[in-house]
Amino acid sequence: MKDKNNKTTRILEKSIKSLRENLDSLSMDKFVATTIEALMDIERDEYLEKVSDPKVDKGNGYYSRAMKTLSSNSLLVSIPRTRVGLFSPATLELLKINREKVDEIALSLYKRGMTSEDIKSFLDEVFEEGMSPSKISNLAEVFNKFRVAWQNAKLEKHYKVVFGDVIFITVRRGNEYAKEGVFVAYGVRDDNHREMLILELNPTESASFWGELLKDLKEKRGVEKIDLFVADGLRYLEDEVLKIYPNIDFQKCVVHKMRNVLNKTAPKDKEEIAEELKNVFDNFSEDATLKKALKKVDSFLEKWKDKYPNFKNYFKEGNIEYYFTYVKFSPNVRRMIYTTNSIENLNRQIRKTTKNKLSFESPDRLLNYLFMIIKELCSSHSGKSLHNSALRIIEKCIE
Repeated sequence: MKDKNNKTTRILEKSIKSLRENLDSLSMDKFVATTIEALMDIERDEYLEKVSDPKVDKGNGYYSRAMKTLSSNSLLVSIPRTRVGLFSPATLELLKINREKVDEIALSLYKRGMTSEDIKSFLDEVFEEGMSPSKISNLAEVFNKFRVAWQNAKLEKHYKVVFGDVIFITVRRGNEYAKEGVFVAYGVRDDNHREMLILELNPTESASFWGELLKDLKEKRGVEKIDLFVADGLRYLEDEVLKIYPNIDFQKCVVHKMRNVLNKTAPKDKEEIAEELKNVFDNFSEDATLKKALKKVDSFLEKWKDKYPNFKNYFKEGNIEYYFTYVKFSPNVRRMIYTTNSIENLNRQIRKTTKNKLSFESPDRLLNYLFMIIKELCSSHSGKSLHNSALRIIEKCIE
């Protein structure tokens, strides 16, 4: 026992001496590596003591291995070996853990909206050595395989309702930067769980692109029926939706309509008109009907026709009916389906995480980042969150 303690002491003294001699040029990587080398030497001595018979196995010098550490891909570590080669130091895993933990820190900061340059500066300050901005960005690329798997996964055959919306984020295509539309949609399944269905990018918000996305849902991903589609008032969108799902109901967002009208209203009239618009779209009682709702529209237009003759353009026959589709449904669900507010809550969280990023270097990088954000939201919300079911699909795809 005494001999063992002496060996251990000698190994530690040797390592401490090496550290002192190289103190001026010592990096965090080198400090960790030197400490781990000492621990591996102690491990080998303990292993050889258990062997007892030198003919079975004994020490046989060292071999070098280039290890990925805090900032280097080529830090040489001297690993003790034995003649038979059965010895494998467990301490070696510490270097791997060190690298992974720093990667986790960088990725966590990236997900919270810090730029690659900001993260590099943070790691430089805390660890004295950091990693390149490109390395930090590449960490997020691991989510590409998750996203691709999810995009190709089969979905449920039937959804009670699908909510769709578009948000605009700056992205680079070629040598140009511009705001492009991120198309997001989720569906409510028969078991009332909500599931992410669409996350795609297009230079502009167009009804025809929504048509392509819905066609993909039907033909490639197996969504045979959707009862109701809820979206904003994008022109011709209802036509594209009905091409793919002829028997679907379409609800245009009431909140978007009210905003559009109020944007054309004089400041002194906004409060009064806002209250009247709320009344027009307040059709949540048992006895509410489309006919009664349209009568309220006529009364509203009649009152303001002299001061705001253009209001009639916002309530044209053949289009305004799509803003009252919710009246056809049970009163207890009408408030849930007459706006796109629920999906806009998700979009708000996406905007919050992207507001500190001036732009994304490519469309794929933007989508990978957004997918990473949604996955993060999945794991941080309760089981009632719409994002949790997205996580379920992701994990199912990569099993």
